Amino acid sequence: MAHKGPTYAGNNLVNLVAELERRLTGRSPTRGLRSDLARLIPPARHYLLVIIDGLGSGQLSHPDAPALRQSHRASLEAPFPTTTSVSLSSIVTGLSPLQHGVIGYRQWFPDLGKVLSLLHWTDLSGRHVVYDTAAFLPAPNLWERLSARRARGVIVQPAAFFDTPLTRMLYRGAQMRGYLSPLEVDPGYLIAGSKRTLAMVYYHAVDMAAHEAGQQSQRYAQAITIANRLWARLADRLPPETVMVGSSDHGHRDIPPEGRFIFDKAETAGLRWWGDSRGLMLSGPYQRIEALAERTGSQMILPEQLRTWLGRGKPHPELESRLPDAVLLAPDNHGLFPKGMDTRKVSHHGGLTRAEARIPLMIQDQAGD
Repeated sequence: MAHKGPTYAGNNLVNLVAELERRLTGRSPTRGLRSDLARLIPPARHYLLVIIDGLGSGQLSHPDAPALRQSHRASLEAPFPTTTSVSLSSIVTGLSPLQHGVIGYRQWFPDLGKVLSLLHWTDLSGRHVVYDTAAFLPAPNLWERLSARRARGVIVQPAAFFDTPLTRMLYRGAQMRGYLSPLEVDPGYLIAGSKRTLAMVYYHAVDMAAHEAGQQSQRYAQAITIANRLWARLADRLPPETVMVGSSDHGHRDIPPEGRFIFDKAETAGLRWWGDSRGLMLSGPYQRIEALAERTGSQMILPEQLRTWLGRGKPHPELESRLPDAVLLAPDNHGLFPKGMDTRKVSHHGGLTRAEARIPLMIQDQAGD
């Protein structure tokens, strides 16, 4: 089945962020939400944005997610590729991947001549790479623009994530808060004073549990339960003039063991690979890539089409040098695994199925709406 990429036409995660920025400051580098979606979000002086990593719209049907489900108003499209580093970069810049230049969980760095994981800033051998990650994304970012317009930007994430290369990359200019437990987060502490505020709470455990144990596991159910309790707790404690908006970076798709295409060294010899198992990026001889697509039944995406899936606007100056020669979108319920990619994960993302690419728009105000 051939999948279509995101349109960024007012129904994307990046449009949601732009909508909130426009309401707080009067401007944004990206268009806001489509009018029918924008009307769902009440006007407010402050916005609390809750990002639950790995929670696709379809996952709200889980029996342990009643509060999340009750607040679900619509679905949005995630940026492509549907992976954390890409979507979080879109949130913190207010730009599409085409513009901010992050196009994968693993990404080719032409200036270094190697592939790096953007979550850990390590190469494929696991070695940490020294890099000025704080300067990697375009400036000014969302947090800097808010500050310039006399608004506050606050980020709340696990305390263990403080002072990591990824945090320095994403949250330059934001006020930082950490939590040991998500259930200790108090929105009244985040939204204080007279300045208009955008506070973002990030919860990661749903994604981790899906990857490591799958969506049918007890561990996943526990993570969903905590996400639901977090949402309900924040809703009960919303300060005056505050609206809470929830979404995600991507969804998940469980891949059974028989759905794993594991390539040996000979099959990928002469090819450079990066990206995700559901959306594998490759550079090298066209015939070799085409052979892998044919063997696995994958949809082969060439750069011209890929650019349209990465968004709108002026491309990042390094985009062309970072693009692969092709992306292989794995068939539904399958994953593509070159040697060196972790095959132990149960649930995956990076592709364009509804499970991966449709993310929720959840809304809660003080009236309980």
